[in-house]
Amino acid sequence: VRALLDADDGTVMCVVQRAPELAPDVPDAWRATAADHDARSFDVVAIDYEGHVSPVTDEPGVWGAARRGDGLMIAGRDMAHPQAQMMHYFRGNGVHVKNHAAVPGLTMNVRFARLGERGLHAAIVAPTGAQYAGARQLPVLMHPYGGPGFQEVTMSMAAYWDAQWWAEQGYLVVVADGRGTTGRGPRWDREIHECMKDVTLADQVDAVHALADAVQAINTGQPHARHAHAAVRALPEPDLERVAMIGWSYGGFLSALAVLRAPDVFAAACAGAPPTDWTLYDTCYTERYLGLDPEVYARNSIIADAPRLRRPLMLIHGFADDNVTIAHSLRLSQALMEAGREHTFLPLTGITHMTNDPAVARNLLVLQRDFLARALAR
Repeated sequence: VRALLDADDGTVMCVVQRAPELAPDVPDAWRATAADHDARSFDVVAIDYEGHVSPVTDEPGVWGAARRGDGLMIAGRDMAHPQAQMMHYFRGNGVHVKNHAAVPGLTMNVRFARLGERGLHAAIVAPTGAQYAGARQLPVLMHPYGGPGFQEVTMSMAAYWDAQWWAEQGYLVVVADGRGTTGRGPRWDREIHECMKDVTLADQVDAVHALADAVQAINTGQPHARHAHAAVRALPEPDLERVAMIGWSYGGFLSALAVLRAPDVFAAACAGAPPTDWTLYDTCYTERYLGLDPEVYARNSIIADAPRLRRPLMLIHGFADDNVTIAHSLRLSQALMEAGREHTFLPLTGITHMTNDPAVARNLLVLQRDFLARALAR
């Protein structure tokens, strides 16, 4: 159960994520798409007080709902529509609420796979444009968040607009949810306890190592390799000699960590707003995962890893960031300077934790693209 939405005399309505290995039986309404009702799908169900589950939403997606009296409103996203969907029901009669929002002008090419021995949920995004869609091989861009309390691999087309843009720049983009991300249950969540740094990086490394087999499985049409709103064209082979990582916030931490601790796997990285030293971050967040022992905090910091850097690294941070303060990147940059390690640092005036200026956001994409192109050039 991910969220409790409503309770009345007959049922409790909630958002759930299904674990097929724990719940092999599926309601009839999900039978045709049972394989997609897993951690990627946020389904709304009504559970009666005998424990019987009745689906409120049928299609896999990221859904929410509100129920008042005889009225029911369902809203969310799926892989079939670029825009958010909304349905209003009153006493069983439904009306689709039109959405007139603009949509990005990209053709989506997203495939889903399970990577490595832990079956990491992953989305593999490939180009559709004429320049790269027919490529035999492409460099790999890992694009994770990868941290606790959030997941990126969902049944929502909108989750992959950014990844699709990167794919059109000539990459096979991989978004993989490792241990600590949501949707796989409490045991999965707790595997990062006191060891976020090592566990989350290990899962991204495992995803890279499993990628070639996953692409081959997709291209040969093996049953467990599925696509979603994807072109029929075969995926390019991953060039595992040219693997980069980009990310923001915890994804930025992972990106910097990747080139510091796994330079044999990752050839370059762009790290946006990375929390480099967990003693500088919110205690209500860090204590949940790292406890109170100062040695645990030191072990999970990447400041002491600065002398290890031998791959291109771009740090990006906003001066107005009140979530992950710029002190994080300043401290890592200082440690890199003291160790004599070349790196690129882009401090952004007036930018908060997310890039809230459209021009800056656009130019940041271009700057990162060009940085990685130079770093991965042969």
